[in-house]
Amino acid sequence: MVHPMNEEIKTCQNCKNQFTVEPDDFAFYEKIKVPPPTFCPQCRYQRRLTNRNEWNFYRRPCSLCGKSIVAIYNPEYPGPVYCQPCWWSDGWDPFVYGREFDFSRPFFEQFQELRLQVPHVAMTNTQSVNSEYTNQSLSNRNSHMLVSSEYCENCLYGYWNNKARECVDCYMVEQAELLYESLNCTNCSHSVYLEDCVDCTVSYFLKDCRGCASCFGSYGLRNKSYYWHNRQLTKEDYERRVREFVFSRANIEKERNALRGLEKGFPHKYYRGKNIVNSTGDYIQDIKNAHMVFNCRDVEYLRYCQDVWRSKDSIDCTEAYAELSYECEGVIVNGSIAITKGFPVFNSYYSELCFNSHDLFGCVGLNKTEYCILNRRYEKAEYLSLREKIIAHMKQTGEWGEFFPARLSLFAYNETVAQDYFPLTKEDAVSRGLQWHDRKEREYKITLKPHNIPETIREVDDGILQETIGCISQESGETKNKYPNCATAFRITPMELEFYRQINIPIPQKCSVCRRQDRLEMRNPRRMWKRACQCAGTHSENRIYQNAIRHFHGAQSCPNEFETSYMPERPEIVYCEQCYQAEIA
Repeated sequence: MVHPMNEEIKTCQNCKNQFTVEPDDFAFYEKIKVPPPTFCPQCRYQRRLTNRNEWNFYRRPCSLCGKSIVAIYNPEYPGPVYCQPCWWSDGWDPFVYGREFDFSRPFFEQFQELRLQVPHVAMTNTQSVNSEYTNQSLSNRNSHMLVSSEYCENCLYGYWNNKARECVDCYMVEQAELLYESLNCTNCSHSVYLEDCVDCTVSYFLKDCRGCASCFGSYGLRNKSYYWHNRQLTKEDYERRVREFVFSRANIEKERNALRGLEKGFPHKYYRGKNIVNSTGDYIQDIKNAHMVFNCRDVEYLRYCQDVWRSKDSIDCTEAYAELSYECEGVIVNGSIAITKGFPVFNSYYSELCFNSHDLFGCVGLNKTEYCILNRRYEKAEYLSLREKIIAHMKQTGEWGEFFPARLSLFAYNETVAQDYFPLTKEDAVSRGLQWHDRKEREYKITLKPHNIPETIREVDDGILQETIGCISQESGETKNKYPNCATAFRITPMELEFYRQINIPIPQKCSVCRRQDRLEMRNPRRMWKRACQCAGTHSENRIYQNAIRHFHGAQSCPNEFETSYMPERPEIVYCEQCYQAEIA
């Protein structure tokens, strides 16, 4: 396989849009001996996400012990699903399902037959205590509805939380305590409605603030205290205003809208993160030579990756620790292609739910093993010879180098993370050959309508714990388009009520599913657009923001260009890093 080391324009076989395969991409594909992709980066990402259900949980019996369990596989899933103790036990043998490879049939067809027969583990919440409803998570305690989170305690409805305590409705918070509705925050505590903040305490409604304490409704502050709407107050005046502020739903919404309006008058750095070298993406930190990566940290030589940490020299990996790997999802891998949900796995291909293993091809559910194909053991030499024959066969069928087709996902499309980032209607999904799961009609008996919930937490007594509260999304008619997975109703737990009282926040009117959807929409899309810095010398291009100091380009417009997740039609003022740092250090 020889390609010229210059870029090539291709047409995506899925969306039919054109995309570019760049010289660095070709060099990687040559190194791992796969052909260039037939899907564009966005469609490849979507395909990986169709293999990942994070948030849709179901009650069903364990297929081995019969115990009632919480699982990510809906009751209509045809294969066996085991609880964690059974799956990790010696009570079953994954090699019983082994079979020879049939060179008269496509690989994916044979692999799908195997994966539907091998037991799958209901959830992944390793070493967790009293945290049954947590998924893809590790070492959590007394927590509920957490995903991709670890070392958390007394946390609810969170995503990508790390070393957090008493945090509710938070997305990507780290080393945090007593936070509510906060996104992308590190080392923050005793605060509500923070976004993109670091080292902030006892604050309210902040965005892009660092080292702040006792601040309210402000944007872009650095090492400040007693600021209210970006204006300095005395300690006494600030504390008086906080005491007088009534944390009602109406006032909270007013302040959140005010912050969104305020931030439009300040420059935004073209990416969120720090310490990047020759790289593009968003929510990135300590990265080098990476292209189109999102929520990545401590990586180098990555391309088209998402939620990847401490990795290098890989392309198209999602939620992974990866080295020299391609098209992987939910893994710790090295030298591997198309591995999903397994760790650590080395020198392996097209396998699922395998752990502590190396040299696997087309395997499911193996642990501490080597030299296996379709769950059948081989001697090393025989394995290597057969592996090359299968690769040659997959090249002929057009399967080699492609991730598992979305139509073969074990989940319905609307159960997967793909629906969050690439939403489809049921009609669109079915027309593409994808599964769709219609939950049974919920028959909750609503005892408290959302409009009748008291406006402040001080008006709420313990009787709220006995109520079944209707989600306001049902009354607003937004469930068909904006909130298709709405839970329709919810209840408040004692721990949750205590949290709201402690932080002085009213009971929500939306279910946790709809609240999560609102948080996702606050983040920029995981896409990039080429733009120029909007610094026009002494002010922003739209003249809304007046620069505080002279920049390196003087009175002329900044010459810097970049790729950013802020699409051109958005209202934010977007500056390059140099101009942004000059204004908001």
